[in-house]
Amino acid sequence: MVEPFYVSRKKYEALVNELKDLKDLKAQLSTEIGDAAAQGDLKENAEYHAAKEKQAETLIRIQELETRLRNAQITDDLTVDKSEARIGATVTIQDMSAGIEFTYTLVGSMESNPEKGLLSVKSPLANGVLGKKEGETFEAILPRGPKTYKLVKLEYK
Repeated sequence: MVEPFYVSRKKYEALVNELKDLKDLKAQLSTEIGDAAAQGDLKENAEYHAAKEKQAETLIRIQELETRLRNAQITDDLTVDKSEARIGATVTIQDMSAGIEFTYTLVGSMESNPEKGLLSVKSPLANGVLGKKEGETFEAILPRGPKTYKLVKLEYK
């Protein structure tokens, strides 16, 4: 079974647009390769080799995107128990030892950007908070060792 690829509707639409642009680029590169090949000796034809290399990179990215989009689960459409922290939730977490609070939205790994408040559900901290209810404490096994946190606020926007 293929693992689902969790993504917001906004990110899904951006990936669909990227795929369309890449397919347009692929067609353009095919034309360039044909034109370069028509110039004769391919051994010393820099345009031909550059276009072939770009085409190979483009085909790999197209295949990757098609696979991801085929297995995409749009988080905006998921029905989840909103009394627990799940993908799509915005959580405010308190570090029990330091007393500081921080807020993250739990997202799929492709959208993860902790500096912008987007935390991958595959991260150790998110792993600890998943399934917890507001007010519960939990332990997260971080690279520097286990740490205790409290889920202060849970919301779905």
